[in-house]
Amino acid sequence: MVAKPQKRTPETKSSGKRTRTQLIMLVFGVLFAIAMVGSYLAPAMGIFKSVKPGDSAIIDYTIRDAAGVAVLTTSQIVLVDTYNSGDVSFLTSQMSLVGGANASSRVTAVPIYLPDGTTADFALLESDVTDLTNGILGMHEQESKTIPLTLSDLPQQMSATSADQMGINFTESQVGDRFTIAMTITDDPTIFTDPENEISYIRVGTITGKTNDTLLVNFGYSTAEVKVLSIAQA
Repeated sequence: MVAKPQKRTPETKSSGKRTRTQLIMLVFGVLFAIAMVGSYLAPAMGIFKSVKPGDSAIIDYTIRDAAGVAVLTTSQIVLVDTYNSGDVSFLTSQMSLVGGANASSRVTAVPIYLPDGTTADFALLESDVTDLTNGILGMHEQESKTIPLTLSDLPQQMSATSADQMGINFTESQVGDRFTIAMTITDDPTIFTDPENEISYIRVGTITGKTNDTLLVNFGYSTAEVKVLSIAQA
């Protein structure tokens, strides 16, 4: 009687190779999953990082007057909405601030884009910038906040003659009208003068009072809506 040869298990030789392949694929899959999770978590990790004194922060912002109308913004949507409502606003770029730092000068020139494609400088005053640098303290990346501005009431009186010289039609002007004016700003941040050949800054004013021969115009702003985009820790 002839003994039957034992059958070989076909998987015997290849099972080791498949195991190694499976392990390699498993490790690759885990590493890929970790990389993907890391990419999703990276922005979320920003919530654990906040602005501390001395930290640098890049912000988007919109500055509004007492009536809540935007005068300066990094948002094209806000700009278009403001124009569609018949008001004046200017588009600017994102700003870099140092948390808790005082303004380095009485006037900070902020670049703005004019409708004709040129640029000009918008004037942020010392208190405006200081309010922003203090207001962002404690904010996290991607966090938004409305910061009240200290110099919300900055009244300036103009005579009828001065108003006309600056291109403001005194006769037709009414309380509540807003207008843009280019002006020089002296060492006293509350004094505005008509520029001649000197470098000037843009501000938006609102007429708050009118007599037979004078206008009272407020050049102060009330709030800044700020979003912290990124933080570089000191």
